[in-house]
Order: sequence, then structure tokens, then C-alpha cells
Amino acid sequence: MNHLTQHKTQRGAATLVVSLVLMFAMTLAAYYLNRNMAVEQRLAANQVQAAQAFEAAEAGLEWATSQLNNPQKLGANCQASNAASAQSFRASHVEFDASTGLRLPRTWNQAAVVMPLQAVCVRNAAQTSGWDCSCPAAGHPLVTATADAFNASPAFVVTLMPTALPGQLRVVAQGCTSHAGVCKPGSNTQAETTAQVQQLVALVSGLASPPSAAVTVLGNVNSNATLGLHTFTRSAVQAGGAVTAPSARIGVAAGGVASLALIDHDAALRGLSSARFFSQLMGMDAAIWSSQSMVRKVVCGSDTSATCNAALIDAITGTITGTSTSTSTSTSTSTSTSADGPALLWVEGDLSLIGPLVLGSAAQPVLLIVNGSATLNGGVQIHGLLHAARVEWNDNGTGAGRVTGAVTSASEYGGNGAPDLVFDAATLQLLKTNSGSFARVAGSWKDF
Repeated sequence: MNHLTQHKTQRGAATLVVSLVLMFAMTLAAYYLNRNMAVEQRLAANQVQAAQAFEAAEAGLEWATSQLNNPQKLGANCQASNAASAQSFRASHVEFDASTGLRLPRTWNQAAVVMPLQAVCVRNAAQTSGWDCSCPAAGHPLVTATADAFNASPAFVVTLMPTALPGQLRVVAQGCTSHAGVCKPGSNTQAETTAQVQQLVALVSGLASPPSAAVTVLGNVNSNATLGLHTFTRSAVQAGGAVTAPSARIGVAAGGVASLALIDHDAALRGLSSARFFSQLMGMDAAIWSSQSMVRKVVCGSDTSATCNAALIDAITGTITGTSTSTSTSTSTSTSTSADGPALLWVEGDLSLIGPLVLGSAAQPVLLIVNGSATLNGGVQIHGLLHAARVEWNDNGTGAGRVTGAVTSASEYGGNGAPDLVFDAATLQLLKTNSGSFARVAGSWKDF
């Protein structure tokens, strides 16, 4: 009996030991399983945060490129503004050096320390645009958006950097999982995760190949008025057809021969179509040129006898945005210039202007493209380039007209007006080097 009792006791002890070992093994397995799950959750959270920061940086790159091509005048909150001090993002953040063609990002001083201008945007689902932004003309960007406990609020900060090549800029965008760290300049807070991307952008000129004469037409020049044709470096007129201007006042450089400044029956011009002529001047076809976001479109209404004065002034000064419509027949004596550099204007249909009217200036010329006939009356003064399907200038007694730059026509030039058409190489060069849209340079994208 004692032997049987001892045997049962030993067997119970062995069972207890095995059970304890199994329980210990299961506990270890559960611990390691839970540990692995915690690690995986942490890794997944890190991946989500990294992706969030990277996508915010990419959004900053896209946003900055879009703003560089936005002709609207903006306030400190990066929203459209008609305030007198408002400027476009390009004008407020980039300085153009006409002597070198370089673009220099603007800076500001903080306690005698030169700081680059920056723009910041914070994700805010309550906003129509989805973002709260700040792009001040001086100082650190300040966003007052409150954090949303139920939605992510990533942010990005954009800094423009100079390059050694004319027409180029380096756009650096840093993304953060929250409005903190580098995405909140001037603060000491920390963001969970940050990412940085950068890319070069280059200017695609609005005027790729400036004309070489005061008046360039594919067809004929026909005027019996005392038309002024002036050039001091190149031709006064280049025409694919005949030049009939017996009373023209021809101005040439000292020692030049006036008759040699009029070039007619130019075979190279005569063989061009209007579309080819446009693409040679602008570097792209009319559909692509007019679709650029920097181009301000103007519609003067169905009444082709109506003037387009007011609509053009509004488009140049940035008073209105998008498509402008005007059927006003009043004249204007205002001088309209854009503080944001050359203005690219596309007039859909015919254009009729009545002087006195001044468009553009030496510092801010206009590139005025008319997708139809342009009829100018009296004292209209344009500083820049006028291109139209046909150009006619008539005298209405409001004074002498003038174009400082050049006039080009896809067919003919005519009319009884006697404006002074002056070839100005400096104006055309400014249109070539400081007008147009920025595009990403292929192969220059980097992430860090």
C-alpha cells in the first residue's frame, strides 16, 4: 500500500512540473508574440508617419511651383487680395537681376541675421482649400490654425534657393507630421517625423524669339499716313508682302539709310503660316501658350466695336482674376503697370482700344496677344509687344499712339493713324528673360 501511494505522489509531481513547464513556455510564446505585435505596430506607425511627412513635402513642392505660376496678388495668408501692398508670390519671394538673368530668393533680417523668406501651410480640413497657409513678405510665417484632434494635421515649409544658371530656382520643401519642428520656423517644438524633397524649376519664356523689326508682318504694310517707323539697331519693317508707306517717318541710327530699313517680300516670312509664325515667336503653339496659368485671359464681349480698355487694365493690375469681360465703350487715361513683372495677356476674339490709354512701362512691359484682329484708335501707348491676326491703327483725334517694343501681325498692318512704332531691344529682352511659366527640370528631383 505504501508503495502504491508513493508511486501516485511521484506521478502527480511530474504532472505538476510538466504543467508548469508548458505554462512557462506558453507565457514566453505569448510574451514574444505580444512583443512582435508591439514592434510591428510601432513600425507600421513609423511608416505611416514617414509617408505622411513625405507626402506633405511633395505637396509643398507642388504648391510652391503652382504659386510661382500664379499671377494673382496674395495677402500674408496666401489668399487672393486686392490690397495695395499685395503682390504675387513670385514678385514677393523672388528678385530678378536683369543684368545676369539670375533669380535671387528674397530675404529678411532677424536681429542682423539674413534669413530666407519661407512659406508654411498646415493641413486643415475645415478650410475650403484644405490648408491654412502663411507667406509673409518679411518675418517667420505664422499660421494660427488649431489642431484637430480627430484628423491628422501635417504641415510643410517651402524655401526657395538660388542657382548659378539664369532662369532657374531650387525649390526645397520639408514636410512634417504636425505643425512643429522645421515646419514651424522660429519655434523650438519638435515634429514626430520630417521629410525633405527638392527640385529645380526653370522659366519657360513667354517670348522665346523676339522679332528683329519694329513691325513684322506675314503680309502687306499699307498706310498713307505719316506713320513713324523707328529702329536704331535693326530693321524698321519686315514684311512677307509689299510695304506701301510713302509718307512714313523712318528713323534709323546715325549714318543709316532709311530705305534699307524697310524689308519687303521677305521669302522666309511669306512662306510661314500664322500658326508657325506664332510658334517661332513664342516657342510653343497658341493653345499651349494661352493655357499657361501665368497668362491672364481677357474677353471683350461679343460687340467687336466695344473697347477693351477697362478689361485690360484690370487684367494687368490684377484687380480681377480669371476671365475678364468688358463691354464698356469708355476711354481711360490711366497708366496701368504690373508690380509683378511683365504681364502676359491673351485676348480671345477681336480687340478694340481707344486712346488715351497707356499699357505697360519700361520696368513692367506687356506681352499682348490678340486671337483676332486688333484695332487701335488714337493715343494708345503700349510698352511691350503687340501680336494679332491683323493690326489696324486709326486716327480718332485723341493724340499720337506709340508702341515701344514691337508689333507683329499674322497677316497685314494698315490704317490711317500715325503712331510711332519704335523697336526697343531692351523691352523685348526683358519679356524674353522675365516672363513666362516655371516648369520642373527633369532629373533634378531629390529626397533626403
